[in-house]
Amino acid sequence: MNRLFVVGDSFSADNLVQGDPYKAWYRQTADKLNLKCDNHSLIGSSQDWCWWKLAQNITELTPQDQIVVVITHPGRFWFFDDKPQMTNYQILNIDDELNQEQLDAVKKFIMHVQRPPLDIQMQSHRLGWLDAQIRLHKLKPAQVVCAFPIFIQEQFNFKEHVNWLNYENIHVSKGDLISIERREYTEGTDENKLWQGYDCRYNHLIKQNHEVLSDLLVEAIKNNTSVDLTQYDKFTSNLIDYSVFDNEEFCREHFDQFVVQERKSFLEKNVTQEEPWAKRSGLLDFWNSKRKAK
Repeated sequence: MNRLFVVGDSFSADNLVQGDPYKAWYRQTADKLNLKCDNHSLIGSSQDWCWWKLAQNITELTPQDQIVVVITHPGRFWFFDDKPQMTNYQILNIDDELNQEQLDAVKKFIMHVQRPPLDIQMQSHRLGWLDAQIRLHKLKPAQVVCAFPIFIQEQFNFKEHVNWLNYENIHVSKGDLISIERREYTEGTDENKLWQGYDCRYNHLIKQNHEVLSDLLVEAIKNNTSVDLTQYDKFTSNLIDYSVFDNEEFCREHFDQFVVQERKSFLEKNVTQEEPWAKRSGLLDFWNSKRKAK
């Protein structure tokens, strides 16, 4: 059976809970196109890890298969070979997963090596490689769905990299998933305060928006165009606030029930969360001061 080959981060990572019948947007898309969903996404992954998975599999794909890349934030980096999910220094529990030597290496990399223009240059090279590989293997144009805004920080000039928006063999989405995700909250709702480490949605989206996203992607694939994620009027918005967990019917309708229960059990243990390592290590203050200096 022909495949919908998906790779990306938590916006597309497959549900691994046995017995959960819910089909997220990528599985809905595969069903509508009569394709088998072949999902290689990983929560917390970086672009370099996703392109490694593409390189491993692209020679096995056929002209009847469809590639969907959920392209994550270009600032993420695959620091350690055996921890591809630890790519973002702002991950809440990163200091539980890495030892002190590794944390020191991450901090020095962020402070002395990483910079947005270099991140965007590497992203541009990855997109160029994908365009060339699809042309070489005579595959369908890939759908590149932006999880985050594809450019970092408006004060940098990235005009030399925008040519990939016009590549023939990749279609980069207009808009991004994080903008849809954030519109689901009512005004004034702090998502970190709300979830307390447990986002109870599938792939950060309520169920209704999975269906909308799937429909838009199917339309783009059939029309050989980029998916337009800026059609905000088609997505459900402005309905999540601090009272949602008092409404069991709402949670059943919109959320992943396994994660709802997991969150409840976690909070019942009265675990007090420390400030994130990025804050305690001084990295957040470092980046904030660096932005102000630009």
